[in-house]
Amino acid sequence: MKRRFSFEKTPTPKNVLTELGLLDKKRLLHAALMLFGKNPQRFCPAAVVKCSHYHGTSVTRPIPSHQVLGNTLFEQVDAAADFVLSRLDRTIGGREETTAAEEKLEIPKEAIREIIVNAVVHRDYDSNASVQIDIFADRVEIMNPGGLTDELTVDDLVKKHLSVPVNPFLARPFYLAGYINQLGYGTRNVVKWCRKAGLPDPKFDPAENRFLVTIWRNWLTDDRMKGLNLNERQVKAVEFLKSDLRIMNTEYQKLTGVSRATAKRDLDEMVKLGLLKLEGAGRSAHYRLTGNRLKNGSNGSPERKTGNGS
Repeated sequence: MKRRFSFEKTPTPKNVLTELGLLDKKRLLHAALMLFGKNPQRFCPAAVVKCSHYHGTSVTRPIPSHQVLGNTLFEQVDAAADFVLSRLDRTIGGREETTAAEEKLEIPKEAIREIIVNAVVHRDYDSNASVQIDIFADRVEIMNPGGLTDELTVDDLVKKHLSVPVNPFLARPFYLAGYINQLGYGTRNVVKWCRKAGLPDPKFDPAENRFLVTIWRNWLTDDRMKGLNLNERQVKAVEFLKSDLRIMNTEYQKLTGVSRATAKRDLDEMVKLGLLKLEGAGRSAHYRLTGNRLKNGSNGSPERKTGNGS
C-alpha cells in the first residue's frame, strides 16, 4: 500500500479483505471482485472501459482504433491512461537546465489519470453502460454512467469541496494504493493543470444517467472559434488542420473552391491573427496552427468583414 497503511493482522487475503471492509459475513462484496478478482467481468460484464481514437473531430466509422479494457479496476485505469497518453502529441524541450531534454504532453498526464480514475471509481455499477473514452483531434471525452451525488453540484467541482465518493468501498482501496487523495481537490487540480499547460478549462457536463468530462487538446474550442470572426472557408481550414496538421495554398484552394489570391488573403489574415504560422518557402510553403496565444489577445479578434466573395 502506497499510503503506509498497516494491517492489524497478518496480511493474508482474508485479513486484507476484512480490514478493507470487503467481506460481509464471509461473503465477498462486488467491490472486492472488481478490485482483486480474476476476470471480474464474469460477474459485472459492463465493468469495462471502452476506448476509441478518431483522427478527426467527430465520430467516424469504421473506428480507427478501439479497445475494450477489462480485468481489475486498477488494471483498467492503468491501461486506459496508457491508451490516451500514447495517442497525445509530444514536444521535446531544450536542455537549458538539465542534460536531458524534457518531454511535454499536450495534455498533462496527471489530468488524464485523475479524470479516468474518477470515472472508474465513481461510476454507477448497477448500470449496464460502461465507462467510455473518446479521443478526438481537438479533445478527449471521458464519460461514465451515473452522476454526481446529491451533496455536490458542477460548480462545487472547481472549488474546495468535501470528498463524497459514490462507491466508498472502491474509493478507500484506490486511496490506499495512491490513485486518489479523497480530499475533494482532484477536479480542482485538473483545472489547475490544464490552465498551466495553456489549455481551456475542462468541461464538466452532468446529465441524467451519465457524467461527461471534456479535456481540450488545444485552445481552439468552439466558443473561442466563434470569437475569432472567421469566414466559413477559414473555419473549414481550421477543422482540416486539426487532423491534417498542415495545409498548403493549393490544398486550401481545393478545400474551399477559391482562387489562389483569395486563398493567400485568407491564410495571411489568419497568420496576422496569430492563428496560423507560415513555414517553409516557395513550393514547400505551408501553414500550421500556432500555440495557444493570439497576437491580439486570447479571447477573440477585432471585428472585420467576413464576406464570402473571392
